[in-house]
Amino acid sequence: MTVSTSAIDPGVRELQFVRSVDRRLVHRRALSEVFLTDTAAVGGKSFKAGAQLPSSHAYFTDHVGHTVIDPILLLECARQAETYGAHVHVGVDDDTKFVLQSWSMRLPGLFAAHAGASAELTMEMTTDRAFGSSAPARSVAYDVGLLVGGEPVGDIHMEVGYLSSATYSYIRSARRGSAPISSDDMPVTPATVDPRNVGRANGVNALLVDPARDEKGITAGVRVPNDNVSMFDHAQDHVPGMVLTEAARQVCLLAGAEFLGRTAAETSVVGFDLGFSKFAELDAQTSVSAVPEGRNEGIQTFRISVRQNGEEIAAGTMDTSAAPASHRSAR
Repeated sequence: MTVSTSAIDPGVRELQFVRSVDRRLVHRRALSEVFLTDTAAVGGKSFKAGAQLPSSHAYFTDHVGHTVIDPILLLECARQAETYGAHVHVGVDDDTKFVLQSWSMRLPGLFAAHAGASAELTMEMTTDRAFGSSAPARSVAYDVGLLVGGEPVGDIHMEVGYLSSATYSYIRSARRGSAPISSDDMPVTPATVDPRNVGRANGVNALLVDPARDEKGITAGVRVPNDNVSMFDHAQDHVPGMVLTEAARQVCLLAGAEFLGRTAAETSVVGFDLGFSKFAELDAQTSVSAVPEGRNEGIQTFRISVRQNGEEIAAGTMDTSAAPASHRSAR
């Protein structure tokens, strides 16, 4: 099956949705975690990307109470498009470590979209770097337009740094004062939060430990989910930004229930803006907090802070909204 991109950009070849791309080029080990199907260059700084959204997935469709397309799934598809595109279009070497610096998402069309058995996502990717440049890429910004079934859903902006493996290893050890450990060597620790209170049926998808409320918001510990094959598809030497973003979502869902009376089962994330200033170490206690801020036209904004060893290592905002009746489920 193909979907024509002619309505988006005439002259660009049709994106293919019949098979997944090489898993190695999206930094995935399991084929079940690869959603990207194709890319096609558009110009000197742009390319299109296609992905198929899974109708059933142990992590990305494990949501209690609603059938809204998972924003973190859309984010993962964009991450795969960025990673693949960096290798194929931008010219980033295989021997390169990708370092997430920041990302943001806005999804004004999320509730108009529906995930079917073969929901196809098209991504319009624009970079700030000319393809074919002879100088190595050190940092690239990506603007991503998201379309599900040809209809606009929203956009993502991400900034990613690129380091050689040798440079990355040197920086990681120098900043820690020792070589980083591997997630494969970490003991498995369970979440203590009821998974349904963070919108999950399966406890392996819950991240929060001992959440506590004060007069401002909710703060919780974050476990290292090395038992989750989606969050830790392969060994890592830090807690990835995707996992921290999921932890931010879960603490927002808890805060929404505590402060707004809106349960996780009726709530979806519709946007965020997060920056990452330091690596999240596996062997340090991690906490995440959500403090309700403004509310505008049904969208609640939370201030997010992720901390280790008394320091803030990631921060920003996250927006949530009530899922409409058209996306409610009995589950």
